[in-house]
Amino acid sequence: MAERSEKSPRPRGTDAAAARGKRNGITPPENAFRCIRALIAVLQTSARAVESRSGLTNAQLFLLRQIAATDGLTINDLADRTSAAQSSVSVVVARLVKSGRVRRGRVPGDGRRVKLTATARGRTTLRRAPAPTTERLLDALGRLKPGDIRSISRGLEALLAMLDETTEARPLLFGG
Repeated sequence: MAERSEKSPRPRGTDAAAARGKRNGITPPENAFRCIRALIAVLQTSARAVESRSGLTNAQLFLLRQIAATDGLTINDLADRTSAAQSSVSVVVARLVKSGRVRRGRVPGDGRRVKLTATARGRTTLRRAPAPTTERLLDALGRLKPGDIRSISRGLEALLAMLDETTEARPLLFGG
């Protein structure tokens, strides 16, 4: 009896799709793309709901919550705390100041530095507002197992590298 070669047909009962890495007819890259698309859709829907209910963008609400939690932050402190670019934070804070929800003041002893304080209007907005999308995402990420979060980070970093992007371009999530 002749031995089967590597190129012989698969034995009956094996699923050719599974042999190609498909699960339920979907390849791993297709599944990853579906997951990314679903995540973006969930985040966009949440961000729209936040804006509709609070009158603020997700980014504005997220920064306002940070400022109210620790009055006296500087723009640089806020950028560090939120892992966002200082220029992005500055633009969003300017809108919060213009709307009367944040007040700028000088840091005692250093007239060059500006501290940020939530106003009464800002605190009222926070009491009525839902959790911003950014906080919900950070909370969900924080509940993942350490190994899962490392895998997600490695995978996303690899994907960004393939797109010639880095994590250094740190805009705020969902609007200014």
